Amino acid sequence: MSDDESQRAREAAFRLLAVRARSARELQQRLRQKRFPPKIIDRVIADLQAKGYQSDDEFARLYAREKWNNSGWGPARVRQELRAKGIAPELTDQVVGETYTDVDLAEAVLPFAQKRWRSTEGLPTDTRRRRLVSFLQRRGYHWETINRVLERVRENP
Repeated sequence: MSDDESQRAREAAFRLLAVRARSARELQQRLRQKRFPPKIIDRVIADLQAKGYQSDDEFARLYAREKWNNSGWGPARVRQELRAKGIAPELTDQVVGETYTDVDLAEAVLPFAQKRWRSTEGLPTDTRRRRLVSFLQRRGYHWETINRVLERVRENP
């Protein structure tokens, strides 16, 4: 474990973080792919965290907001993706709670659902319903929200 190798790992980590924010697990995986020794990887990540360059807390908040605002993902999908990126379950639950607290999910997703409903015009109602339910499930919405959206879409397509 040379200082040169530590420096190369640090520079690689900075390059990765310059592209986008990453979780500690993502950084660890990418540095491992670059064949840096685990001890150096752990030391580099700890140093980046101590200096405020990497934070799972900040990453999780940014990720959840971005996926909600830009992709329309629901809470279940965001929770699943954050956990896959190595974010602790407690932090994941907290961030998802903060992101979706003041949001009426059914109201927010209604325009997308109406568009999807109109795009299946001409198909049997059961098929349209099944496709809309699948669409909303893939985006991470719970049955309570999906049922509210289905009622609204049928009333006002």
